[in-house]
Amino acid sequence: MGEQMSGTPSVAVLGLGTMGAAMARRISGAGLATTVWNRSAGRAGSFAEGPARVAADVAGAVAGADVVITMLFDAAAVEAVIAEALPAMARHAIWLQCSTVGMEATGRFAAAAAAAGIAFVDAPVLGTKAPAEAGTLTALLAGSDEDLAAVEPVIAAIATKKVRAGDAAPAASALKLAMNAWIATITAGIAQSLTIAARLGLEPALVLEALHGAAADSPYAQLKGGAMLQGGFEAQFEVVGLLKDVRLAREATPGMPQHLLAALDELYGAAADGGAAHADIAAVWQAFQD
Repeated sequence: MGEQMSGTPSVAVLGLGTMGAAMARRISGAGLATTVWNRSAGRAGSFAEGPARVAADVAGAVAGADVVITMLFDAAAVEAVIAEALPAMARHAIWLQCSTVGMEATGRFAAAAAAAGIAFVDAPVLGTKAPAEAGTLTALLAGSDEDLAAVEPVIAAIATKKVRAGDAAPAASALKLAMNAWIATITAGIAQSLTIAARLGLEPALVLEALHGAAADSPYAQLKGGAMLQGGFEAQFEVVGLLKDVRLAREATPGMPQHLLAALDELYGAAADGGAAHADIAAVWQAFQD
């Protein structure tokens, strides 16, 4: 890290999608001076009344900020935004990279930060819309002791659990790929079981009833299974986002048998192509209905 920041850190949040906006509200609500920016200005409208300040451009958002968060859809979006942000950051700033962009891109971004004299913390998060709004995300972290201590007030505002994956990028991004592969698996798995029950003449809700309280049960399976039975696909985590992450996991593990990842790629791809790209990942259920 460059110059030591002092006191309560000021924060810039770049990206006001579902997750970025919720995180910005938690950070500003925790009393940290917060500036927000989004490529589509309309998304910043809900911040017009404060407490966060809305910046007109990237440079204005990051100027003087102690911590700069990127929470954008993919590596291309982060790359475009950070090209403008890095030259405008204070030399003591820490770039807290929360977007899920995979290992290769994370390594590139860490190298770009180092070249610019900016500290970098690899910090993807686990959780969807509701946990982001409640400040109960899980933060996956890779960075130096000094940098992690400096960003602690920011992490505390958005997360109730921290998992340190390593001392440097892209360790946290690697863990995020492993975790989202599991999210994809369990969601598709419960969709498959509900569909099997229905095809065999049973009420599919019996699957969730039988699963409840058993060793194989999980709150996530119950949550997503219930959404499937109700047709409740309002996006908490969009299909297109998880599909991106499954493909990043495939790219990162070329030497591993990929039968399951390939199947997940096909299933979420079919759901996206079938009109559910921006629906919740529970809409993978639709891929089993053809």
